[in-house]
Amino acid sequence: MPIIQIDNVSKVYGQGGGGTVALQDVSLAIEKGELIALVGPSGCGKSTLLRLIADLDTPSKGQITVNGKTPHAARLGRDYGFVFQSPTLYEWRKVLRNAELPLEIMGRRGGEWRARVDKMLQMVGLHDFHDHYPWQLSGGMQQRASIARALSFDPTILLMDEPFGALDEFTRERLNLELLDIWGSTHKTILFVTHSIAEAVFLAGRVVVMTPRPGRIATVIPVDLPYPRNFETREMPRFFELVTAVRETLKEEFLSEP
Repeated sequence: MPIIQIDNVSKVYGQGGGGTVALQDVSLAIEKGELIALVGPSGCGKSTLLRLIADLDTPSKGQITVNGKTPHAARLGRDYGFVFQSPTLYEWRKVLRNAELPLEIMGRRGGEWRARVDKMLQMVGLHDFHDHYPWQLSGGMQQRASIARALSFDPTILLMDEPFGALDEFTRERLNLELLDIWGSTHKTILFVTHSIAEAVFLAGRVVVMTPRPGRIATVIPVDLPYPRNFETREMPRFFELVTAVRETLKEEFLSEP
């Protein structure tokens, strides 16, 4: 059974004939342990779909199951962690206290959970910065802290909404590698939204290409690049072929717009 199942989901904002159709008849099955990238133009519904999965909004039509549950039950069960484009850290809490926040809210205390937070900070390279405030960190380091926080309570799924979109290219590529290391060591299911075709191909096992609004799935492209991936992966001929395949699909969708 897929860990995330999306069946004929549509989302309309507003009422009557003047409503905006953000998503239209989207269906997708994501298996446990997959790293899936969603790519498409601005306004195609990528972030909307993530919000529906996370129970931050509700579909107008269709059904979503997350870990065999409704999105609402999955949210209450802490089945997923969410990483936003902005780090959304509390400036008055140090890195360690930010990373501990979900556990604090859930009432999980004690040495076992503190050890897990320490492990997550170690994993994202922030163990030596646990006593720093967010404003003392670079943008990339702040996003690392957000990832550690999202993983602190050991969710099964990680939802990531353009988490590296505001970073410079070098930092972004370095964090791509770090995310793959985290995925490889934790075996989480990751759904990753991005505007970057190259980033999607570099990270994912499958790239879901979405159409301009109303957002539909144009195609799903399997990425047959071997793991583990590294800086040299981006120089492989097959990498460029896959990037071109995604780009051509997007171009066809743009040209077919009325």
